[in-house]
Amino acid sequence: MAIIIVTALIALIAVVGIIGLLGGLATLPGDGAERSVAKSAASTPTFAKVFPTVDDAEPSMEPTPTPDPLTPAPDPSASAREAVFTASVKQRKALKDADSYKLGRLGWNICKALEEGKGFAEAAALGTSGFDLNASEYIARVAIVNLCPHQRDKIPV
Repeated sequence: MAIIIVTALIALIAVVGIIGLLGGLATLPGDGAERSVAKSAASTPTFAKVFPTVDDAEPSMEPTPTPDPLTPAPDPSASAREAVFTASVKQRKALKDADSYKLGRLGWNICKALEEGKGFAEAAALGTSGFDLNASEYIARVAIVNLCPHQRDKIPV
């Protein structure tokens, strides 16, 4: 008996869904409006409102502002860049368990050191207190690429 009831409910749901997909013939109760089930085939045609396109619009007398080529394009927020930085650093097997917060702080400190005029080696040395020299160099490179890309010229080749 329970199988018959479940089957009947599934069939009912399927029928209502199909009717709803085929043109909205089913109406929801409680909206207070009576709707016709089908449209009359002999209804009066209505015309769509035409909106002006770019070609139809009147030309503006205002000059179009041009972007300043020296202004860098807006980049993602600092937190998004930091998330990419920490995820990139953790791709290295030796750093996969490193604390994300500490990595983020280290990355920003590396950028700050570079902006203060320190060289790549000095900035990378900031991470030697918690990581070996190779890992610190890797972290510094990833920090420059993700957090302060304007310092890329300081990455040694």
